[in-house]
Amino acid sequence: MALGDTRRKVRIMSLTTAASMIDDYFSGGAEPDEIGLTEKEAEIMEQENKKVAAKLYAMAEKLEKQ
Repeated sequence: MALGDTRRKVRIMSLTTAASMIDDYFSGGAEPDEIGLTEKEAEIMEQENKKVAAKLYAMAEKLEKQ
């Protein structure tokens, strides 16, 4: 089912906003102890956040090309 132009535009914005927020979570000043994680857990979470953000950016890019 094809998306309308307005919905496609807003979905792209939503995907890129979410990706940016996820990608910037730790650079925004969140400290591991503030969110209940150990240093090791925070390191893993940051790696996973980057992977998820990359997937969301890829989804947005795919929609832009349609």
